Amino acid sequence: SVDPSRGQLKATWMFESVESSLLFAHKKTNLLHGYVIMPNHVHLIIQPLPKTAEWAAWCDYRQFHRLEEIIRRFKSYTARQINSGVLTRGAFWREEYFDRIVRGSLDLEAVIDYVHHNPVRWGLVQRPKEYRWSSLNTIYSGDERFAGWFDLAS
Repeated sequence: SVDPSRGQLKATWMFESVESSLLFAHKKTNLLHGYVIMPNHVHLIIQPLPKTAEWAAWCDYRQFHRLEEIIRRFKSYTARQINSGVLTRGAFWREEYFDRIVRGSLDLEAVIDYVHHNPVRWGLVQRPKEYRWSSLNTIYSGDERFAGWFDLAS
């Protein structure tokens, strides 16, 4: 969530900065399965990846990027970008975040659907596809740039 003392994501460039940061980290520290960027919070569905390309790393959770570190880097980078653009300093995001474990493909589909419907529940759009700042309009759009999005060999 955005720190309430700091306001909200208001300008298009702010949403673009958050989105580009999410897309950039994909296949580096995590797989990005879905997201929606709301004016005052972000929903992410990410899967941390191993720190090395060795197959044995997949068998030891201690060799994976830590979720806390992935979130810290995301918040730190985007806060610097946004603060620089509005000529302010200090915290932009709240310190806490809420996580949950996704248990299997059906649960993953349900969570992605829930996240994509968040703008509808907030009354921002009538249908999830209408909301620009969602993975429906990037990784699930059918755009050729996102072909092979989940292929780990690339």
